[in-house]
Amino acid sequence: MRKHPQRFTVNKQVVRDLQCETISNFLASRLGSLTYFGLPSSSLDDVKQWAALLRHVTAVERGEKGKEWELQHDVELAAFRSGLFDKLTLLRGDIDRIIVTGKDCNDRQARFPFDVVSLDYSGGLFYVNAHGQLARIEAIGVLLDRQSVAKSDFVLLISCNLDNIHQGEVRKTLANIQTSLNRAGENVGAVMEQYLNSPHDQARLKLYVPYMVNQFASKVRYHCATQPTIIYSGNLGTEMMAFRFYLNFGLYRHYLVVFHWLG
Repeated sequence: MRKHPQRFTVNKQVVRDLQCETISNFLASRLGSLTYFGLPSSSLDDVKQWAALLRHVTAVERGEKGKEWELQHDVELAAFRSGLFDKLTLLRGDIDRIIVTGKDCNDRQARFPFDVVSLDYSGGLFYVNAHGQLARIEAIGVLLDRQSVAKSDFVLLISCNLDNIHQGEVRKTLANIQTSLNRAGENVGAVMEQYLNSPHDQARLKLYVPYMVNQFASKVRYHCATQPTIIYSGNLGTEMMAFRFYLNFGLYRHYLVVFHWLG
Protein backbone atom coordinates (compact mmCIF):
# COMPACT_ATOMS: atom_id res chain seq x y z
CA MET A 1 0.00 0.00 0.00
CA ARG A 2 1.33 3.43 -0.96
CA LYS A 3 1.95 5.95 1.78
CA HIS A 4 -0.05 9.14 1.90
CA PRO A 5 1.90 12.33 1.14
CA GLN A 6 3.89 13.61 4.08
CA ARG A 7 2.00 15.96 6.37
CA PHE A 8 3.59 18.62 8.54
CA THR A 9 2.67 20.56 11.64
CA VAL A 10 2.11 24.30 11.91
CA ASN A 11 5.46 24.36 13.72
CA LYS A 12 7.21 23.06 10.60
CA GLN A 13 5.71 25.88 8.58
CA VAL A 14 7.13 28.40 11.04
CA VAL A 15 10.53 26.75 10.63
CA ARG A 16 10.28 27.06 6.84
CA ASP A 17 9.34 30.73 7.18
CA LEU A 18 12.40 31.38 9.34
CA GLN A 19 14.62 29.44 6.93
CA CYS A 20 13.24 31.50 4.05
CA GLU A 21 14.03 34.64 6.03
CA THR A 22 17.64 33.48 6.46
CA ILE A 23 17.97 32.76 2.74
CA SER A 24 16.44 36.09 1.76
CA ASN A 25 18.56 38.12 4.19
CA PHE A 26 21.95 36.59 3.45
CA LEU A 27 21.56 35.89 -0.28
CA ALA A 28 19.50 38.98 -1.16
CA SER A 29 21.52 39.91 -4.24
CA ARG A 30 21.01 36.48 -5.82
CA LEU A 31 17.32 35.82 -5.17
CA GLY A 32 15.68 34.22 -8.19
CA SER A 33 18.93 32.61 -9.34
CA LEU A 34 19.70 30.37 -6.36
CA THR A 35 20.52 26.68 -6.64
CA TYR A 36 19.15 24.26 -4.02
CA PHE A 37 20.50 20.89 -2.91
CA GLY A 38 18.92 18.76 -0.25
CA LEU A 39 16.22 16.63 1.24
CA PRO A 40 12.82 18.12 0.49
CA SER A 41 9.71 16.17 1.40
CA SER A 42 8.22 14.00 -1.34
CA SER A 43 5.58 16.73 -1.67
CA LEU A 44 8.34 19.36 -2.14
CA ASP A 45 6.71 21.71 0.38
CA ASP A 46 9.82 23.75 1.17
CA VAL A 47 10.88 23.97 -2.47
CA LYS A 48 7.40 25.11 -3.51
CA GLN A 49 7.42 27.83 -0.87
CA TRP A 50 10.86 29.06 -1.97
CA ALA A 51 10.29 28.54 -5.73
CA ALA A 52 10.50 32.24 -6.60
CA LEU A 53 13.98 32.37 -5.04
CA LEU A 54 15.34 29.33 -6.89
CA ARG A 55 16.68 28.83 -10.40
CA HIS A 56 17.40 25.11 -10.01
CA VAL A 57 16.56 22.37 -7.50
CA THR A 58 18.66 19.25 -6.92
CA ALA A 59 16.47 17.03 -4.75
CA VAL A 60 17.70 13.83 -3.13
CA GLU A 61 15.36 10.93 -2.40
CA ARG A 62 16.49 7.52 -1.16
CA GLY A 63 13.06 5.93 -0.91
CA GLU A 64 12.15 2.86 1.10
CA LYS A 65 14.26 -0.23 0.68
CA GLY A 66 12.87 -2.52 -2.01
CA LYS A 67 10.50 0.12 -3.41
CA GLU A 68 12.75 3.13 -3.78
CA TRP A 69 11.06 4.19 -7.00
CA GLU A 70 7.77 5.04 -5.27
CA LEU A 71 8.88 8.12 -3.30
CA GLN A 72 11.28 9.06 -6.09
CA HIS A 73 8.32 9.07 -8.47
CA ASP A 74 6.32 11.15 -5.98
CA VAL A 75 9.04 13.83 -5.97
CA GLU A 76 8.96 14.12 -9.76
CA LEU A 77 5.17 14.09 -9.79
CA ALA A 78 5.02 16.88 -7.20
CA ALA A 79 7.49 18.90 -9.28
CA PHE A 80 5.39 18.38 -12.42
CA ARG A 81 2.14 19.37 -10.70
CA SER A 82 3.66 22.52 -9.22
CA GLY A 83 5.35 23.68 -12.40
CA LEU A 84 8.85 22.96 -11.09
CA PHE A 85 9.72 19.96 -13.24
CA ASP A 86 12.00 21.94 -15.57
CA LYS A 87 13.92 23.22 -12.54
CA LEU A 88 14.37 19.77 -10.98
CA THR A 89 17.24 17.30 -10.94
CA LEU A 90 16.50 14.18 -8.89
CA LEU A 91 19.39 12.30 -7.32
CA ARG A 92 18.60 8.82 -6.03
CA GLY A 93 20.17 7.32 -2.94
CA ASP A 94 21.52 8.31 0.46
CA ILE A 95 22.38 12.02 0.65
CA ASP A 96 25.42 11.51 2.88
CA ARG A 97 26.84 9.01 0.41
CA ILE A 98 26.09 11.38 -2.47
CA ILE A 99 27.94 14.22 -0.71
CA VAL A 100 30.98 12.04 0.02
CA THR A 101 31.21 10.39 -3.42
CA GLY A 102 29.83 13.27 -5.50
CA LYS A 103 27.31 11.06 -7.30
CA ASP A 104 24.11 9.10 -6.73
CA CYS A 105 23.46 5.37 -6.97
CA ASN A 106 23.04 5.69 -10.75
CA ASP A 107 26.35 7.59 -11.08
CA ARG A 108 24.57 10.88 -11.74
CA GLN A 109 26.80 13.72 -10.58
CA ALA A 110 25.95 16.21 -7.84
CA ARG A 111 27.10 19.50 -9.33
CA PHE A 112 28.62 21.44 -6.45
CA PRO A 113 28.55 24.23 -5.35
CA PHE A 114 25.00 25.14 -4.32
CA ASP A 115 23.56 28.32 -2.83
CA VAL A 116 21.14 26.64 -0.41
CA VAL A 117 21.84 23.25 1.17
CA SER A 118 19.00 21.75 3.21
CA LEU A 119 19.83 18.65 5.27
CA ASP A 120 16.36 18.00 6.64
CA TYR A 121 17.14 14.67 8.24
CA SER A 122 14.11 12.70 9.42
CA GLY A 123 16.26 11.07 12.11
CA GLY A 124 19.16 12.08 14.29
CA LEU A 125 22.59 13.38 13.32
CA PHE A 126 24.56 10.56 14.88
CA TYR A 127 23.97 7.66 12.51
CA VAL A 128 26.93 5.26 12.70
CA ASN A 129 27.70 3.38 9.48
CA ALA A 130 29.12 -0.13 9.07
CA HIS A 131 32.64 1.23 9.49
CA GLY A 132 31.83 2.81 12.84
CA GLN A 133 31.91 6.33 11.41
CA LEU A 134 29.46 9.13 12.20
CA ALA A 135 28.35 9.26 8.58
CA ARG A 136 26.24 12.41 8.73
CA ILE A 137 28.83 14.40 10.65
CA GLU A 138 31.48 13.29 8.16
CA ALA A 139 29.23 14.28 5.24
CA ILE A 140 28.76 17.80 6.61
CA GLY A 141 32.54 18.21 6.71
CA VAL A 142 32.90 16.95 3.14
CA LEU A 143 30.08 19.26 2.04
CA LEU A 144 31.91 22.36 3.28
CA ASP A 145 35.09 21.15 1.62
CA ARG A 146 33.30 20.68 -1.73
CA GLN A 147 31.63 24.09 -1.48
CA SER A 148 34.95 25.79 -0.66
CA VAL A 149 36.62 24.62 -3.88
CA ALA A 150 34.47 27.15 -5.75
CA LYS A 151 34.86 29.74 -2.93
CA SER A 152 31.08 29.76 -2.79
CA ASP A 153 29.01 31.54 -0.14
CA PHE A 154 25.89 29.62 0.84
CA VAL A 155 23.16 29.00 3.39
CA LEU A 156 23.24 25.67 5.23
CA LEU A 157 20.07 24.38 6.92
CA ILE A 158 20.19 21.33 9.21
CA SER A 159 17.17 19.75 10.90
CA CYS A 160 17.19 16.64 13.07
CA ASN A 161 15.44 14.87 15.92
CA LEU A 162 16.98 13.60 19.14
CA ASP A 163 17.37 9.94 18.11
CA ASN A 164 20.54 8.02 18.96
CA ILE A 165 22.59 10.93 20.25
CA HIS A 166 26.23 9.90 20.56
CA GLN A 167 26.69 11.15 24.11
CA GLY A 168 30.43 10.46 24.11
CA GLU A 169 30.98 12.57 20.99
CA VAL A 170 28.80 15.42 22.27
CA ARG A 171 30.30 15.55 25.76
CA LYS A 172 33.86 15.30 24.43
CA THR A 173 33.17 18.25 22.13
CA LEU A 174 31.66 20.34 24.93
CA ALA A 175 34.72 19.59 27.05
CA ASN A 176 36.90 20.81 24.17
CA ILE A 177 34.84 24.01 23.99
CA GLN A 178 35.38 24.60 27.71
CA THR A 179 39.12 23.97 27.43
CA SER A 180 39.45 26.36 24.49
CA LEU A 181 37.51 29.11 26.26
CA ASN A 182 39.53 28.65 29.45
CA ARG A 183 42.74 29.03 27.46
CA ALA A 184 41.33 32.22 25.99
CA GLY A 185 40.83 33.58 29.49
CA GLU A 186 37.09 33.05 29.70
CA ASN A 187 35.86 31.52 32.95
CA VAL A 188 32.90 29.45 31.76
CA GLY A 189 33.17 26.43 34.05
CA ALA A 190 29.90 27.05 35.89
CA VAL A 191 27.98 27.71 32.68
CA MET A 192 29.39 24.64 30.93
CA GLU A 193 28.48 22.48 33.91
CA GLN A 194 24.86 23.54 33.46
CA TYR A 195 24.95 22.38 29.85
CA LEU A 196 26.72 19.12 30.65
CA ASN A 197 24.34 18.31 33.50
CA SER A 198 21.15 19.44 31.82
CA PRO A 199 18.45 16.75 31.54
CA HIS A 200 17.71 18.07 28.03
CA ASP A 201 19.79 16.91 25.08
CA GLN A 202 18.65 20.01 23.20
CA ALA A 203 20.84 22.13 25.49
CA ARG A 204 23.97 20.25 24.50
CA LEU A 205 23.10 20.03 20.81
CA LYS A 206 22.53 23.79 20.81
CA LEU A 207 26.28 24.07 21.42
CA TYR A 208 27.51 20.94 19.64
CA VAL A 209 26.02 21.48 16.18
CA PRO A 210 27.09 25.13 15.67
CA TYR A 211 30.54 24.37 17.06
CA MET A 212 30.88 21.36 14.76
CA VAL A 213 29.86 23.37 11.68
CA ASN A 214 32.16 26.25 12.66
CA GLN A 215 35.09 23.87 13.12
CA PHE A 216 34.57 22.39 9.65
CA ALA A 217 34.14 25.90 8.25
CA SER A 218 37.38 27.24 9.70
CA LYS A 219 39.38 24.45 8.08
CA VAL A 220 38.32 25.57 4.59
CA ARG A 221 38.39 29.36 5.13
CA TYR A 222 34.70 29.97 5.79
CA HIS A 223 33.31 32.45 8.28
CA CYS A 224 30.13 30.95 9.73
CA ALA A 225 27.29 33.22 10.82
CA THR A 226 25.04 31.19 13.10
CA GLN A 227 21.34 31.99 13.45
CA PRO A 228 19.39 31.20 16.65
CA THR A 229 18.52 27.53 17.08
CA ILE A 230 14.87 26.54 16.59
CA ILE A 231 13.48 23.87 18.92
CA TYR A 232 10.02 22.62 18.02
CA SER A 233 7.58 19.73 18.13
CA GLY A 234 7.14 17.79 14.90
CA ASN A 235 4.79 15.03 13.78
CA LEU A 236 3.59 12.73 16.56
CA GLY A 237 5.15 15.08 19.10
CA THR A 238 8.70 14.30 17.95
CA GLU A 239 11.21 16.73 19.45
CA MET A 240 13.05 18.50 16.63
CA MET A 241 15.83 21.04 16.24
CA ALA A 242 16.62 23.26 13.26
CA PHE A 243 19.91 25.08 12.68
CA ARG A 244 20.65 27.85 10.18
CA PHE A 245 24.08 28.99 9.00
CA TYR A 246 25.46 31.44 6.47
CA LEU A 247 28.90 30.42 5.21
CA ASN A 248 30.93 33.28 3.76
CA PHE A 249 34.18 32.29 2.09
CA GLY A 250 37.48 33.96 2.93
CA LEU A 251 36.37 36.01 5.93
CA TYR A 252 37.25 33.52 8.66
CA ARG A 253 39.24 34.95 11.53
CA HIS A 254 40.89 32.59 14.00
CA TYR A 255 39.04 33.29 17.22
CA LEU A 256 36.48 31.48 19.32
CA VAL A 257 32.94 31.82 18.04
CA VAL A 258 31.03 29.91 20.69
CA PHE A 259 30.94 32.23 23.67
CA HIS A 260 27.70 33.97 22.66
CA TRP A 261 25.90 30.60 22.43
CA LEU A 262 26.33 30.02 26.14
CA GLY A 263 23.58 32.48 27.06
